[in-house]
Amino acid sequence: MKKKYMALLGACGLAAVLGATSYAAGGVEKIEAYLNPDIKITLNNEAWTAKNGEGKALAPVIIDGTSYVPAKAVVEAMGGQVQWNNDTKTIAITSVPGKEAPVFTPQSGETDRDKQIAQKIAEIKEKLKLGLTREEVAARLQVKLENATDNGDVENGSDSFSKVDYFKEAGYERPEGTPDHVIDYEGLNNKKVGASLFIGWKNDKLHFYSISYVNPADKKVHLFVVGLDGTSEDSPAAN
Repeated sequence: MKKKYMALLGACGLAAVLGATSYAAGGVEKIEAYLNPDIKITLNNEAWTAKNGEGKALAPVIIDGTSYVPAKAVVEAMGGQVQWNNDTKTIAITSVPGKEAPVFTPQSGETDRDKQIAQKIAEIKEKLKLGLTREEVAARLQVKLENATDNGDVENGSDSFSKVDYFKEAGYERPEGTPDHVIDYEGLNNKKVGASLFIGWKNDKLHFYSISYVNPADKKVHLFVVGLDGTSEDSPAAN
């Protein structure tokens, strides 16, 4: 069991369960806690692992003999939403009536990693809507949006771009000379990256986006694209 000392921060997940005050609001207290990755969690009788917005596994925290898990990961897995209101220093948890946790049909030869990637892609599709601001997208996905470039190749009216790589192997960098808007076949096929999100902005609002990933059904790199008119297409990518 790994011992760590930590000051719990409100918007990052644990505070909603622990009742702690957000770091930004002051009143933070240092506590003694333990991370125990050996604790197993099931969701609807299925093995489940809490993860942050970048797909990194989050271990349960033990405080005074009680186990705690990240509120955001749990609530979203059950079909709800968690949002942080900085003005009122409030963590808002919203349930969706009649909505159950997403269910994914296992594909032949599908691994646990494939299932995690599929769930992350489904989450992205559900949360992203054209017209959202950068701040709204970052808040919904709970990730840091990296600046990206298109080398002037994307001619659809977008004036800036962002990217996010999910389930990326530590230290991996896409092949030298490969622009951000070009699919990283090497990284995807060699499992260095699980899925890549590329976003186009216009006047700081979501203009279009694409997700590249390996489909476990045919073992091919696929590209899911939401176009300027809101229509979507998912098909094998031409290499």
